[in-house]
Amino acid sequence: MQEGLLKKSKLLNLKMENHSLSKLLKLAYFQLIMWVRSLKMKVHLKLEPAKKKIQLASSNMIGSMEKGIEAAQLTAPPVGTFEGVDLSVMPKYICFKAALLKEKVLLKNIILLLVGVFSVYFLISRNEISGLYTKLREKEFILAPGVVDFTPASPQSVTDGYVDNAVMSFVRTIGNTNPVNIDEQYADIASYMSHDLKVRFEMETSDWVDTVKLENISEVLKVTDKEIISDEKGNYKVVAIVVRERYANNEYLGKTDEVIEMLIKLVPPKQGKRWFLQITSLTRTEANSFRGRELKPNKKVTR
Repeated sequence: MQEGLLKKSKLLNLKMENHSLSKLLKLAYFQLIMWVRSLKMKVHLKLEPAKKKIQLASSNMIGSMEKGIEAAQLTAPPVGTFEGVDLSVMPKYICFKAALLKEKVLLKNIILLLVGVFSVYFLISRNEISGLYTKLREKEFILAPGVVDFTPASPQSVTDGYVDNAVMSFVRTIGNTNPVNIDEQYADIASYMSHDLKVRFEMETSDWVDTVKLENISEVLKVTDKEIISDEKGNYKVVAIVVRERYANNEYLGKTDEVIEMLIKLVPPKQGKRWFLQITSLTRTEANSFRGRELKPNKKVTR
């Protein structure tokens, strides 16, 4: 009897424990659901501003044209006039202006390219012509000593004989004079002088010419020694020792030793001149008053 009561009491206790555990589980499940819902509400409230911004941006990016709602309306040309302009031809006009502008830009680029090419060609041709002019203006002359043949010559290639013959001609022209030929002789030698030397020569010899004609004076010059020095650039220095014999009215007056110094340079040929040389300095002194000078030639032409 007692054992049966004990079993019933134990069963009753077990049922009461199971009932209390189920209540606890239900309570825990209910609280978990409530916590999840509250968490969703909080997340939803925090993400609400971000969702609004995204919706606003998407609505701005995708308009009626993107959605294709107004596609047919936009492709149709406008109807009517505005300030006297037919709007139906506006698209064709815009296309025409765009094509015209493109053609103008293309033509402008082609013209600029052609101008550049011709400018380069012009500069190259002018440079070539300038080089040819430089070569043509080099000191290269045509000498015809015997009027037999033409000989090309430059300052470095003028023959010693040519310069020597020219010097002898100058000395004889200025030294062998008489009342009849003195004007012609002095005019001939003056034609080979530089402008400044020619002016001084004519001024200094005018009185002597009158004296020669008045007193019937004749002079004969003989060259005893000479020295010609070249700097190999077309310039020559001449020192000639001569003997001058003087006559007056066919009477012999004696002889005098003199020294003639000249500076000569090569010049371009001129029509009617035998020698292509120019006298830039001329002095004639007596040997007694001449002080010997030590000459240091670069090149001795003749002596």
